[in-house]
Amino acid sequence: MFAKLKKKIAEEAATAPRSGVRIPRTISKESITSVGADSGDDFASDGSSSRDDLSAQLLRRNHQIRKLEAKLSDYAEQLRIMQKTKEKLEIALERHQDSSIKKLQEQSESHQANRTKMAEGMAVALEKKDQEWMEKLAALEREKSALSAQLEEMMKQSLTLFQKRDDLDELDGFQQQELAKVKHMVSYCLVWCLSRQAAVTEEDKERLLVEFQKKVSSLERRLQGNLSQDEHLQELLQEKSSLEMSLENTRAELLSVRTNHADTVSSLEAQVKHVDVATNLYSSGRTHTVLWTLMMSLSFVSKKLKPEVEAEGKEKPEPVCPEPPSTPAPSPPTSRTTVTNTSDLNDSREINFEYLKHVVLKFMSSRDAEAYQLIRAVSVLLSFTREEEEMLKQTLEYKMSWFGSKPSPKGIIRPSISGASTHWS
Repeated sequence: MFAKLKKKIAEEAATAPRSGVRIPRTISKESITSVGADSGDDFASDGSSSRDDLSAQLLRRNHQIRKLEAKLSDYAEQLRIMQKTKEKLEIALERHQDSSIKKLQEQSESHQANRTKMAEGMAVALEKKDQEWMEKLAALEREKSALSAQLEEMMKQSLTLFQKRDDLDELDGFQQQELAKVKHMVSYCLVWCLSRQAAVTEEDKERLLVEFQKKVSSLERRLQGNLSQDEHLQELLQEKSSLEMSLENTRAELLSVRTNHADTVSSLEAQVKHVDVATNLYSSGRTHTVLWTLMMSLSFVSKKLKPEVEAEGKEKPEPVCPEPPSTPAPSPPTSRTTVTNTSDLNDSREINFEYLKHVVLKFMSSRDAEAYQLIRAVSVLLSFTREEEEMLKQTLEYKMSWFGSKPSPKGIIRPSISGASTHWS
């Protein structure tokens, strides 16, 4: 803008001297006379103008000249005023240019300072933002690592839970199998006791029948003899007392058998209840111990009942007879009982062998903690001594621990269920 104003003022200054140059009066007069001479020549040549017209024209010309001179002086004055105005404008322009340049420099310096300050502020803000983003990124990285660790831990926990679920399913199947075996053994023992009771009852009936036959034969022989009436009456009274005593003994035996049978049934029912209670102890980790206790109690009850029943079957009170019977008495059918006892022993051994095989396989394939819980069951089924059971525990603890010495083999190792023992070589 200032450049355009300066250029315009320079153009006006260049055009003003040409238009405002004062004409000297001599030159103006000569020009006037020359003009008048030319006009006189024109008038003379024409021959139609008079002297009056010439003087009038001269006056008019003079009047015009004065006007022109007045205008010329006005123009000169205007030129002088314009020259002063030009000088003032140039001075003002220079001052304005100086102030403008100074202001521009100040504005440029302030703008540069503001720009530098703004750049510094932007750099600081950018650095601060970068720092914040770096902190946020570090926090996100830490959170990511924590989430990764948590995810890995959850994966491990899920794998552990799956493993535990598989173990629980396996243990549940094992428990169901063991409970089925125990229930089978209980039902088998109950059937065996009932069969033994029936056999004992049949033996008692046959024994009483034999005794009555002996009594009848004795009475017949006495009737055929030459006995007096008093002796015959005394013999009948003695026979009556002996029969009453035999009847009382038979009743006592029957009552004892019934009592034993009721005790056996109640014991077996209690064992069945214990088996049902054992299902509730599944979560406490005592399933094997409960099953082992039930198996041992059942075997103990079976071993205890067998001698009693056999002893009751063998105990037959001999009647007091003065003479041997004339007719041979039929022998009691003991072959069926013998066959039953042999089959019972075979079934019991087969069940015990299956249970032993299952427990040993479970002991060999289980982990250390489960194997440690199965030591007692294996020891009882294999009839280990206290020293052998302790050595088995020490060996398992040695396998479970990181340090320690291997226990030295001592005691007796029983390689079979039959009880044959061999020492360490």
